[in-house]
Amino acid sequence: MPNYLLEIGTEELPAGFIPEAEARLEQLMTDGLKSKNLTFQSMQTMSTPRRLTIIVNDIANKQATTTSKVKGPPVDKCFDGSGTPTPAATGFAGRNNLSVEQLEREDYGGITYVIANVTTEGKSAAEVLAEIVPKMITQLSGERLMRWGAYETKFSRPIRWLVSLLDDEVVEFQLESLTAGRHSMGHRILSPGTVELNNPSEYVAKLKDKKVLVEPSARQAVIEKQVKELAEKVNGKAKQLSGSLLEEVVHITEWPRAVLGDFAREYLDLPDTLIETIMVHHQRYFPVEKVQTESNGNKNSVLKKSLLPHFITIANNDLDEAQAEIKQGNERVLKARLADGRFFYFDDQKTKLSEHRLALSNLTFQEGLGSYTSKIERLVALADLLIKDVHLEPKHAEPLFKALELCKLDLVTNLVRELPELQGYVGAWYAEQEGQPPEVVHAIASHYAPRSTDDSIPTDTVGQLASVLDKTDNLVGLFALGKRPSGSSDPYALRRQAQGIIDVLVDGLKEIPVNLSALIAAQVKWFEQHTTLKNSKRGYDANKITAELHEFLLQRLRGKLQDMGFAREVIESVLAARDPLWNLPNVVVRCRATETLLKTEAGLDVARAGLRVRKILGDKVCESDFNDALLSLDAEKVLSAAYDTFDTNFMKPRMKEHKTFHTEQDYALLENELSKFSKPVHAFFDGVMVNDKDEKIRDNRHALLRKLDVHYKLIADFSKLQALIP
Repeated sequence: MPNYLLEIGTEELPAGFIPEAEARLEQLMTDGLKSKNLTFQSMQTMSTPRRLTIIVNDIANKQATTTSKVKGPPVDKCFDGSGTPTPAATGFAGRNNLSVEQLEREDYGGITYVIANVTTEGKSAAEVLAEIVPKMITQLSGERLMRWGAYETKFSRPIRWLVSLLDDEVVEFQLESLTAGRHSMGHRILSPGTVELNNPSEYVAKLKDKKVLVEPSARQAVIEKQVKELAEKVNGKAKQLSGSLLEEVVHITEWPRAVLGDFAREYLDLPDTLIETIMVHHQRYFPVEKVQTESNGNKNSVLKKSLLPHFITIANNDLDEAQAEIKQGNERVLKARLADGRFFYFDDQKTKLSEHRLALSNLTFQEGLGSYTSKIERLVALADLLIKDVHLEPKHAEPLFKALELCKLDLVTNLVRELPELQGYVGAWYAEQEGQPPEVVHAIASHYAPRSTDDSIPTDTVGQLASVLDKTDNLVGLFALGKRPSGSSDPYALRRQAQGIIDVLVDGLKEIPVNLSALIAAQVKWFEQHTTLKNSKRGYDANKITAELHEFLLQRLRGKLQDMGFAREVIESVLAARDPLWNLPNVVVRCRATETLLKTEAGLDVARAGLRVRKILGDKVCESDFNDALLSLDAEKVLSAAYDTFDTNFMKPRMKEHKTFHTEQDYALLENELSKFSKPVHAFFDGVMVNDKDEKIRDNRHALLRKLDVHYKLIADFSKLQALIP
């Protein structure tokens, strides 16, 4: 079977657009072929800054011929009394390319209709592709699409050529003034001009001959190898050789060549992060660090210096005669940027960090939410609530207050104005220079983390707490303003911030049970009382804001738990049992406890009993108290006695000693105790009419079951586990 090649040739595409466009192109092609019943074996996407490519392997030569049954009008409408066809019959037959004699009859609900058995001859693959491909190209969405010339088509960058080959035959189609053909283009500088392609199988090799590596993985391998080799030449090790920087340079080159550059040693007295930010975020350079990092005094310092005076840039040009000029040009640009950074770094320190408070009061956090000074006041108040709620030790509480008072002051420094990516880091550097304690310094630096998908959560406890408080305030404030993410649009990175909160609480603050629901409630109330939002045209619906925030965070929590390997039913059962935002580490423990429960027959019996209790109670609200005197049947008396034994011998002693259910071992003990009245529960349901006609008896039996349900739900809502309980 033939292979099909589609290449969309363009002006240089934005690096961030390419990976998403590749995935979208594959999805559109898959959906298009399946919708047309055209089978294929596999697909491969490729790309460079100047092209998006897809190759479909072993595509069927033509669609399968199909036969369908089309129901027409009732027979009595199609033929008159003498059996002569009416216009209804001839019209229906004609529309389906049949004669009246070819129509059949079938009964539907006691009425006989005429039926047309329509055979549709499959189209050739070339016909199908010519039909679907132009539509696919226009559906490759992205941000800031553009039009060019007098054309109506929108794309990320102007389309300059199209290749469309089914084996050795051109599948011709039109897109504006372009006609798809068999001619691609070589490297713009190293091998300009057209490349004639005879069939898809020679695509990769012929483009390589023209200095274009069309497979991103091939370019990545070249870049990684060359960067490592150049770093080793200066006895160093390349940094940032994974993640977004590597992906970006892969997508801005067609024929990569790594070039080693140098900068003056005097700039090494700047913090590593400052130098790296200039290199990575502004110049797309790979920094080079010492293989063996030397000790630089205090290991807790945020001013560590481990870089070498070198960098590696990736050029899209491998001409030997061009390398010196490329090196000098990049060194010149980097020198200017480092000089600016050096000036601002030392000039800022002429003013103490604490002296920036007045300037910060003039910096708006968000219109409608006050200044950054107001934000700091909110964070300090929120920290006070958290500290009291979790009984935070002074060794964490005192640095937390201080860090929150200082953490936003660097926003008005010249260095952050010049390099906004350094917010937090700059404040930490200046705080350390002024002698602030290490716990405060590290929290200032880390409270923005995770800053990106490549970043990790803060490693210090105070920084983790500050991160949760700061992100919670951001989420509540922006949700209150109605600035929720929609579709792919998330200008305030609220999804990342919500995921950051979840990650910090689950992975970092395992021993500090932060009540996220209480923090959200406090901030929702604060914004209602201290801003003008309540009197705005939108109004201020505190309950709606809270509900939306909870669901927004729970979506991220579900995703994280699934990534941890928990079954969907287990996750939903644990989340439904009680407010999961009350204690996120406890959610993980209960998921593990629930999985363990389902692995033994005794555990399954606990789940079955809990399921029966939950199903009979449902969502009904009954305020009746349990009355032991209303028990009349042996089965309900036995169950009540079993519960009393459980409560007296297990629950009350734990509560008296203030023992909560915290670890998997705690829940194993609870599950063992619950298993002791599994048999009485089953006997109760088998021998007692729970929903008795007598309202008092019915409510009393429900009240007894509610007492049990409370303790089952200490683990999970077992009604959500029905699919997993045999």
